[in-house]
Amino acid sequence: MLSLAVGLTDAPLAQADPAADSSSGAAPAQATTTSVVTPVLSARRVPGLLAAHQADVALRAALEPILAQTTPTTCLTVQATGRTIESVNGTMPVMPASTEKLLTATAVLDAMGGDGKVTTEAVSAAGPDNGVIDGDLYIVGAGDPLLATTGYLSTFDEPDEPYNDYAKLADAIKDARVTEIHGNVIADESKFDAVRYLPSWPKRYITANEVGPLGALMVNDGFTGLSAHPDQPASDRHPGEPAQLAAETLTSLLEARGVSVSGSSTTGVAPEGATTVASLDSLPMDTNVREMLRRSDNTTAEVLLKGLAAHGGQVGTTEAGAAAVQETLRRLGLPTEGSVTADGSGLDLSNRVTCDLLAAALDHQGADSALADDLPVAGQSGTLRKRMRGTAAEGKIRAKTGTLNEVSALAGFAESASGENLTFAFIINGSLPNALTLSDQVGVALAQYGKGVSLADLSPRSG
Repeated sequence: MLSLAVGLTDAPLAQADPAADSSSGAAPAQATTTSVVTPVLSARRVPGLLAAHQADVALRAALEPILAQTTPTTCLTVQATGRTIESVNGTMPVMPASTEKLLTATAVLDAMGGDGKVTTEAVSAAGPDNGVIDGDLYIVGAGDPLLATTGYLSTFDEPDEPYNDYAKLADAIKDARVTEIHGNVIADESKFDAVRYLPSWPKRYITANEVGPLGALMVNDGFTGLSAHPDQPASDRHPGEPAQLAAETLTSLLEARGVSVSGSSTTGVAPEGATTVASLDSLPMDTNVREMLRRSDNTTAEVLLKGLAAHGGQVGTTEAGAAAVQETLRRLGLPTEGSVTADGSGLDLSNRVTCDLLAAALDHQGADSALADDLPVAGQSGTLRKRMRGTAAEGKIRAKTGTLNEVSALAGFAESASGENLTFAFIINGSLPNALTLSDQVGVALAQYGKGVSLADLSPRSG
């Protein structure tokens, strides 16, 4: 005990000068002293530890009446710098709604990196000869989720959202000095399967346009009404055949640029060994992920999920993409027990996550990560722009929302009053009229963590 006490005091310790050489005949070096800075058991640490303890107690007290109003199928996990402050049913599998997109984002960024891209290619059996493609032009899709035209974007409430201008592919074809296509424009979507919607999704998702018809080559989320005049807004939209619409849209864009097409717009598979005429890279994956998280874009989530499988060399299917998500989470050492990945968006009612898994996935990225920056901000952006305004949480909560008929969820990061970043996941399953309000109250409580706890009040006083 004595040796431990001596080793952990604040007293300076003697230390030999490593530069001294006793064999050189030089005079022995003077001993130098080095102070141990705040030893593990130093009383100097006590104020900080007490402050953290008091803040934890105050937060749990603030959360208690909120949790008392929730359902038995509610989970909450709150962590700070690796320690758990609160955990209620943290390992209980629950329906995640759109917080499932956090797991999709984790897998996509891990597999492809933030700078990763996919490429839509225009190919033909032979390259252009004197400006003429003597045959068909194939457009090969690779799962770019944000291909769109200006007419489509103009109908959105937030037209400044990121998108990949499909017209740039037409520009690239013209820049390749193509003036005539003596054949058809054929859309190739063979890198994905042709399953437009999961059969397990409630039909109301489709009729309400909660998600577009999925494919490897989609423009304007696969909706009709824009292919003939891509740069003009169209309010009368409904789901169509995405590849067919992509072919029609490109034909319109080419003809508007003076490139004549003698054939029709149709679908098919490009021949082996075809020559690349032009190409269009997607936006970087971190931008695609940002759009998915901030707008809670179900279509982007599902295209990225299928793209995970295609990136791994398989045909892009939901099942293969879901398996890739689970494999990634396990490889990263995240707690996947009880979790089920059925889709990429969280629309499927058979998805299951735990609050501990979501918190661990968020912690894996970190509060200073690109993913954290991509999240909606309370009172400011994305799906949180109208929530928690005028509260302590405004601008301090960055989180993914999740809402279905019997699910209300919020998971992300909180910048607390103490300056500490908290990681949290809160999910309510079950019918509860005030579920959204309770989620916002949790956000406010987290933002106020540490408020009123003064280190000066807890520090030792002289005399």
